Amino acid sequence: MDWKSEYKGTSLRELKTHISHTGLKKRQNSNKKVLELFRSKLNLLQGQFFYPHLFFLVDLEGIVLDIHGEDSLYQDFEPLIVRPGSAMSMESGGINAISIAIKTGENIFLEGDEHQLSFFKSWLCLCSPIKVQGEIVAFLNFSRHTPFVYDSIFALVSSIVASIEYELELEMQTHNQIDNLFDTYCFTAREREVANLWLQNKGALYIGEKLGITEGTVRNFVKKIYMKSGVNDRGGFMKKFY
Repeated sequence: MDWKSEYKGTSLRELKTHISHTGLKKRQNSNKKVLELFRSKLNLLQGQFFYPHLFFLVDLEGIVLDIHGEDSLYQDFEPLIVRPGSAMSMESGGINAISIAIKTGENIFLEGDEHQLSFFKSWLCLCSPIKVQGEIVAFLNFSRHTPFVYDSIFALVSSIVASIEYELELEMQTHNQIDNLFDTYCFTAREREVANLWLQNKGALYIGEKLGITEGTVRNFVKKIYMKSGVNDRGGFMKKFY
């Protein structure tokens, strides 16, 4: 009731905020890994649902990064213009499962009438935080029109979240190990930038454009990196760090 009072009333007809296409791309890029995992995990489940549903991946500020589910349901969102780039925070969308999860950092289940957005009053939603090393990095929201057994849906959403968290943790551990090796070989800040992209199998031209330096300068950095780490080629470099 305090939130309803703070965020103006008991019902909203539409979301108040949508970020630009450019702004969305920047957010998707900064959340690239979790977005890739969200898409890959849900693609594996494609065809295994026998009821209308939607999944949302949402960043820490409540911006929808992606929506996964049935096209027919997605079209139902058009009157609200709920799409990637829409803000589901309380300031924009009032009380909803996502906005409360952001406020509390907890798993949140919300029934239709508990939503302030009028369109969502026919939906049931479950939102769970995605955490890496105890820190929330994003939110996964499951929604559907028709009633569902909470325990079974919570188990499904929890398993997807746990799988994403596990792979994010692995990547972070690998990144930390690589960072420690960079320290061991006394790479400079610029050498670290080049080495990280070189380990991602990026070319000298791409790295130069990314870092704002020439292709020749990149190759000079690569030579220094090889010399410091005691390798002669990219294969040896990759093997040493992975």
